Amino acid sequence: MAHDDVSPWLARGLYLFGLAFMLTAAIDLFTTVWPLRPGEIAWRYGFLGLSAGYLQTPALGFVLIILTAVWQGRPGILRMAGVACLLTALVLIGVMGLFGLDVLQVRQLRAEEMRSTVLAGGVFQEVKFFVATFVFGLLGLGSMKTASRIASDPAFKGRSPSIVSAPPRMGSTSPSPPSATRAASPPEPTRG
Repeated sequence: MAHDDVSPWLARGLYLFGLAFMLTAAIDLFTTVWPLRPGEIAWRYGFLGLSAGYLQTPALGFVLIILTAVWQGRPGILRMAGVACLLTALVLIGVMGLFGLDVLQVRQLRAEEMRSTVLAGGVFQEVKFFVATFVFGLLGLGSMKTASRIASDPAFKGRSPSIVSAPPRMGSTSPSPPSATRAASPPEPTRG
């Protein structure tokens, strides 16, 4: 099935659903920590610690948008998603540094018996930030390279990528028809 066979409403719905993943996570996070008090160390420590747990949902939204853009052959949307992912990765690098400093400060404010717990929790959240930074970086770079490839490859127009269709046959630039990918079934025995 070529991407022209798919209703544009399906692609729009997938884009909107991916965007909803991103926006609902941000709304949930900010309503949890409202009112904003970034000057207070305890508030900032809690906000950044919570935000580490909210990163997977926006990442899934980006994945859905990116895969839909690849499927539909939309290099412009891929570039926008790629830039957004790379910017997110850069912001997360700064957040990792700031949160690390906040953990050290909050640790000193706690009683002696709580300091190891604060440090362990901080390390766990930093691991989440690191993994998310790595994932957003890969998504961003991959989206940018794929967008360039789609834009420069005229053969890509009008065909679905291999994520939703059979791989091309040797020596062919178009996907195999579904009948060519099915295994031949043995003939039916005749009753006589």
